[in-house]
Amino acid sequence: MMQFKLTTRKLWTSCLALVIIFSTSCVKDEPIVDQVLVKQLTETSSELSVGWMNLAFELTKETPGYTSPVAARTHAYLGLAMYELLVPGMENYRTMQGKLNGFKLGTMPGVTHSDMDWSISFNEAMYHLFTQFYRNTTQGGWAIIDKHYNSNLEKLSAGLSPITINNSMIYGQAQAKALYNYSLTDGQDNCSLNNYPENFTTPNGQGLWIPTPNLSKPLQPYWGEVRTFINYNQVRTETLVPPGFSQDKNSTLYRHALEVRNRVENLTKEEVQMVKYWNDEQEGSITPAGHMLSILGQILLNENKDLGFSAYAYMKMGIALHDATVMAWKTKYTYFTMRPESYIKEYIDSDFLPFINPNSTPEYSSGLSSAAAASVEVMGSLFGHNYAFTDKTYEYRKDIEGTPRSYKSFDHMLNEVSSAALLGGIHYRFSIEAGERQGFDIGKGINAIR
Repeated sequence: MMQFKLTTRKLWTSCLALVIIFSTSCVKDEPIVDQVLVKQLTETSSELSVGWMNLAFELTKETPGYTSPVAARTHAYLGLAMYELLVPGMENYRTMQGKLNGFKLGTMPGVTHSDMDWSISFNEAMYHLFTQFYRNTTQGGWAIIDKHYNSNLEKLSAGLSPITINNSMIYGQAQAKALYNYSLTDGQDNCSLNNYPENFTTPNGQGLWIPTPNLSKPLQPYWGEVRTFINYNQVRTETLVPPGFSQDKNSTLYRHALEVRNRVENLTKEEVQMVKYWNDEQEGSITPAGHMLSILGQILLNENKDLGFSAYAYMKMGIALHDATVMAWKTKYTYFTMRPESYIKEYIDSDFLPFINPNSTPEYSSGLSSAAAASVEVMGSLFGHNYAFTDKTYEYRKDIEGTPRSYKSFDHMLNEVSSAALLGGIHYRFSIEAGERQGFDIGKGINAIR
């Protein structure tokens, strides 16, 4: 199996210090949250958060219009909501208010009652956010949301007083409303309804990407303009330049295209299984962001992490995946690089077909590799970069070989994701390497937030 050279990363570490307060509003002498609530949170498992996030992946497959960019956005806001709801009861953690773009101090309401239960509040907030973000889902999707919510509520309410339950539900609803209102400020509330805008025209010119007959319209051509959660190094994320177009057999582009063609034409059985396993960009899939977050959820359960830590992890991963997708899309619709399929058919092999179907976007850079590299940075900061794990995301699928795949480290996983993109015929090697550089830069930016 090929090996991709991964960009050297610099680990970011620092100590965090804070006090836990009732509210994030600027009120002097605010009381500290009752230590009973702090203790309660550390003794609550991550099962609740993992369950809701896993439900999001299922709904992503069922809900019309949930393409890769749309799903990454929803997962990011869900993760941020989890964290902001719980952070008042998390020692040594701070709110993201005032640190993320547009997320001003005072956006989120504070805790108003000490007689409450975090899990009830969490379940309530997720239910209300799911009914907003997945409001266009199928009848079956709505039934799944209701069933999940009610099942949790019945179990979590056992032994609690009506006052505690009511206080908890009110807090969860207020958090959900505030977070959803923040999400509206990025201008993408109806993004799932407009994946292929009619008013976008691709530029003309030799060697530039244009949609193919089976992919007739560009997917989310304006997504590169969507607000990111943090700001990034402009050189690393916006001015990566792909090789220029050339038909010359000695040119960089031709050599990269020939590599794609030769690898696709000579896939081994093991490589075929690997490519299918990481084929997450198709509509009706859990998407690349969903797959990365699925792995995170498995690790959280295996490590017996508490609810607060899991919310922190989902927040970091969610915004990293969202921002990695935005920046990859920005590069795609800056350079309009022709996809390997089109170049190879035109100048190398007229009978060539990629092993998997690409998205209807320009080629450069690889959104798959960008998302995976950003995830590697975040998960490495949470569990250590040499953490060994097994991915069981697709163990119940029958349409592919979904046998769990084991990795020696997060970099090992990234190498496989990037290999699958090239072997599937949807990305040149230089696009993959550029996507990795973008993802690493974004992951470092997320890890640097204090």
